[in-house]
Amino acid sequence: MAQTFDVTFKYLFRRSQGVLSRLLFGEVVDWPNVELPDVRNPRADLLARTAEGHLRQVELQFQNDPAMPFRMLDYYVGIRRLYPEPLYQTVLYAGREPLRMTSFYVSPTTRHEYTILNLREMDGEELLASDDWTDNEWALLTKSDPERVFRVVSAKLRTLPDEEQQKAASTFVILGGILGIEEELERRLQDEMIDLLENKVLGPAIRQGLAQGRSEALSSVLRKRLLKRFGPLPAWAEARITSATPEVLEAWSLQLDDNPSLETLLKE
Repeated sequence: MAQTFDVTFKYLFRRSQGVLSRLLFGEVVDWPNVELPDVRNPRADLLARTAEGHLRQVELQFQNDPAMPFRMLDYYVGIRRLYPEPLYQTVLYAGREPLRMTSFYVSPTTRHEYTILNLREMDGEELLASDDWTDNEWALLTKSDPERVFRVVSAKLRTLPDEEQQKAASTFVILGGILGIEEELERRLQDEMIDLLENKVLGPAIRQGLAQGRSEALSSVLRKRLLKRFGPLPAWAEARITSATPEVLEAWSLQLDDNPSLETLLKE
């Protein structure tokens, strides 16, 4: 599920110019490639180039990771090898457990610092007051009353064009999964928004958004396992993974250890 949340967060930030996006990134002019040149091939979550000529990296965390300080130092070195601009780093924490990670890496000879923004301890009032629907949805993960957030978001959904309404509804349900209330949000959207999930236009779109998030999560995990075992993937394998259903991706992951080659694993 963390991969699904990861995909959703990235989508929301890349389409938003709202309060939270400006707080983390400022005025974004570009999203540079963030695949770092290293034998371990780490990938930073979000890297933005701002109008001021700075780089801002945001790592998305849904659980406490004791290795986070070293990871941030590792990212810093890798990104600086690629880009000469000043780099500012933030960890955005949205986990259910209390934050226990530190905002620095320290050793007898090195100290590296970065910022941690704990979304769960953030006052959501400014987000709820924003005209940007992504801000309204982010408020669900703050200290704001979830009932109030739902009222604001459901009212905003009614004002959006059809295509944007579909995306906003699906991401709101996915964000609810972080708090374990996605089923409740689905039910409330059904009851209060003219059976939104059963609507012939919006219902399939929401379900498609949830399925797409699951597909991207499963394909990401599978690619990492295949890279580790077989090395760089050929174009035909990438194409087959991209077009596979969640059920097929899950089956391939389970069968990976029993197949000696890509060809036998990813057969038609």
